[in-house]
Amino acid sequence: MAAEPGTVYSDDRSIPDSEVLYRVISTAHVEWSDGSAVRVQTNAFQDQPESRLPELGVPATAVSVFLQSEMDTSGRTPADLCWDAGRGVATVTAGQVRAEGQGVVRWPNDSGPEHAMIFTLSGAKKSKGQSKRIAAAATVLIAPAPPTAT
Repeated sequence: MAAEPGTVYSDDRSIPDSEVLYRVISTAHVEWSDGSAVRVQTNAFQDQPESRLPELGVPATAVSVFLQSEMDTSGRTPADLCWDAGRGVATVTAGQVRAEGQGVVRWPNDSGPEHAMIFTLSGAKKSKGQSKRIAAAATVLIAPAPPTAT
């Protein structure tokens, strides 16, 4: 069993509550209506399963995001995070996730120096309610390609 996130990550209070967090989303993370993105779904802010932690290179469950201020410094844009048509970007602020008992920590990795993690301050992972409320606060900034009709 992996460590509890709040025991290995520390909320970085140098990241202000006003900091915009970019979350890379997929087609499956969006509610669609007539080919238009309506809202971000809860699954966009659910923690990764423990089985994926080694491949992600993280010690505990969390959600991957990118810090707007760091992206501004590096000259990258949210569009740079859309590595294929099936990817888009949602936004939420550090304050909105902190209001749900989450912390934000810088976690530079192969994705870039702008990378950070949202993690639960207490317990093994976010509750579905926490993920749902964070998703409700989020906005689709760049919509991924809509699902194909089957």
